[in-house]
Amino acid sequence: MASQAPPSERLRQLSRIFQTPISGDTQARAEISARAPEFAEALLREAAASDDVTSPETALAYFDSRLAYFAGLVSVEAAAAARTAFAARVSRWA
Repeated sequence: MASQAPPSERLRQLSRIFQTPISGDTQARAEISARAPEFAEALLREAAASDDVTSPETALAYFDSRLAYFAGLVSVEAAAAARTAFAARVSRWA
């Protein structure tokens, strides 16, 4: 599923997550791939702050919706690594 967000908004969000300017999709893909655990940690902080996330299951649904938002920028490998890191942290919520 492709993201409906303007490309510049997704890049701004990734710049905030990684605390470095992200100027284009190529750089965004490289940062996410190289820093998948950090990407997962940022999404975990977002999930924890969300009023809609009330359980490990809703946290994982939140994570999946954020991955969809960044569609085309997250490789299969980076998504798997981030999901593993996210799930490991969320499992401690139960």
